Amino acid sequence: MKMRWIAGMLTVVLALSACAAPGGGGAGASAGSKSAAAEPQKLTAQEAHDRMTGGGERVILDVRTAEEYAEAHIPGAILLPNEDIGDARPAELPVLDTEILIYCRSGNRSAQAAEKLAKLGYTNLYDFGGINDWTYDKESGPWQPAQKEGTLQSFTAYDLSGVPVDESVFAGHKLTMINIWATFCGPCLREMPELGQLARDYADHGVQIIGMVADVPQNEDGTFPQEQVNTARELVKKAGADYLHLLPSADLVRAKLGQVSSVPETIFVDEKGNLVGESYVGARSGEAWGQILDSLLTEAGA
Repeated sequence: MKMRWIAGMLTVVLALSACAAPGGGGAGASAGSKSAAAEPQKLTAQEAHDRMTGGGERVILDVRTAEEYAEAHIPGAILLPNEDIGDARPAELPVLDTEILIYCRSGNRSAQAAEKLAKLGYTNLYDFGGINDWTYDKESGPWQPAQKEGTLQSFTAYDLSGVPVDESVFAGHKLTMINIWATFCGPCLREMPELGQLARDYADHGVQIIGMVADVPQNEDGTFPQEQVNTARELVKKAGADYLHLLPSADLVRAKLGQVSSVPETIFVDEKGNLVGESYVGARSGEAWGQILDSLLTEAGA
C-alpha cells in the first residue's frame, strides 16, 4: 500500500518529539487530552515482586535522587526523581496506560509521584512504597539514560505497552525480521497471522520477528495517542501476531521510518542491528517469507 505522505508525516513526528525532553515545558496537546485522574493503587513489596515476576510488561520507576539510585536500586528500574515530575508528561513514560510500579526510599515520595502522574493522565499506577522494605534482589550503579544516535545499532523505542526497548533486543538472535506496518494497511494486516506463525516456527532457529507500527505519531508532549495505540493492540491480538511491536519513536524515525514510502516494508538485521540483505516492499505469504529466511540463515551460517 502506497503512503507517499508518510515520510513527511514522520518528519513532523520527529520534529515534534524533539520538544519532548524530560521535564520540558511544552505540554502541547496534553492539556486537552488528559483523562480524569485514576487513583493509584497501593501494593506491598511482595505484591510488586509478584507482578514483576508474573509475566507481562511494565515499567519499574525509581523516584529517588540519582545518588540514592546509584547506591542501590531494583534491577531494571528507570530513574525519574519525584522533584522532576512537573506539569508536563515525562518523555520516559510515553504511553498513558503503561503499568508503572513506583517506589522511593520509605514511601513518601512514591505516593507524591503517583499522585502527580495520575493528574497528568496516567491510568495504571501502582505505589509499592520504599526500597527499605524490599527484601529481593538489588543492584548498584549510576543511572545511565540512553544516549542514542538514531540508528538500528543504537536506539531507544517503546513497545505497545510503553515499556522501553533498545538495540539490545537484537542480541542472541542470528536474524531479526523487522516488519513495518500501519493500522490502515490491508496487506499488512492480512500477512500478520502468517508472520505470527513464522515467529513461532523459527524461534528455535535464532530468528525473531519485530513489528514497527508506522502510523501512531507522538503527540507534542511526547506521549502516543492512546486510542491509536489501543487500535494497534487490538489488530495485533486479532491477527495472532504475538511478537514484539514497537511504536515510532524519534530514534526509529531517524533510523528507518522517515525513509519509508510504502507499507508493508520488511528488513532484516543481525544481532548488532546491522542490515542483512535487501529491503522487501509488499506483503508475502508465509511460505515465501520462509524461503527468504532460510536463504538468509544459510548465508549467515556460511
